[in-house]
Amino acid sequence: MPDFVYLSQNIGGAFDRLLCRTLEKRPHKLPEGRFVTLCFDDFPKSAVNVAAPMIEARDWRATWYVAGGYCGQTHPRMGAMFDRHDLERLARAGHDFGCHTFDHVDCRSHDPDAVADQCRRNLTFLNAAGIHDLASFAYPFGEVNLAAKTNPALSDYLRRGVKTGLNQGVADLALLKAVGLQANNGGIARALRSLRTLKNADGWLIIFTHDVREQPSPWGAAPSDYARLLQAVEESGADVVTMAEMAARLNVTAPSPAMAA
Repeated sequence: MPDFVYLSQNIGGAFDRLLCRTLEKRPHKLPEGRFVTLCFDDFPKSAVNVAAPMIEARDWRATWYVAGGYCGQTHPRMGAMFDRHDLERLARAGHDFGCHTFDHVDCRSHDPDAVADQCRRNLTFLNAAGIHDLASFAYPFGEVNLAAKTNPALSDYLRRGVKTGLNQGVADLALLKAVGLQANNGGIARALRSLRTLKNADGWLIIFTHDVREQPSPWGAAPSDYARLLQAVEESGADVVTMAEMAARLNVTAPSPAMAA
């Protein structure tokens, strides 16, 4: 029986992903040009200490997806997580922030009201740290169903999933493609291939990871690999923009600050 339950859950998840990729889209024509956005999910302190200086050395900035409940915590696989000083340091340097729910909840298994409450809690947390006007949201675990995709609380955000790919032509702003650097996704290899494609065609490549350290988690990257990736981004000639900067180019309105009330 457990095997049938597991199979049913996997079929259900695959069906949800298929529906989300084909229904309730928020289509938007991308501007001409080649763009790269660098993102960090959750996010571990190592990304702040190791990756942020690499990015800033090129006069670029990244988007950091914050789940407020991780503040000051230690993750069993990713190590020490961000704290308020990290938020302040990144904000002073001009980085961008996105919402990742407060408790990093699976949006597919929580009802829309619960997800909306999670976003309000997270915005309240960020507002208290002096961070306002978030333009984007990343689905925790990349999990999304139609109820989450059509949730009014998320409607004005640029929303990012984990479906691998390059956004080109008309993109679905409710479920943007991205390339993760996870070990089971080939590490940086897919991102490097996407950057080679981007050299010859317009598009928007969103790259995300988690920790950046010598012995990374399965969802992170080693510093040497991240340095290679940034070098490839530079060589691609693409414009490096944050999610908020891309939202401005797309003329997309950020969510109302009233959501944090």
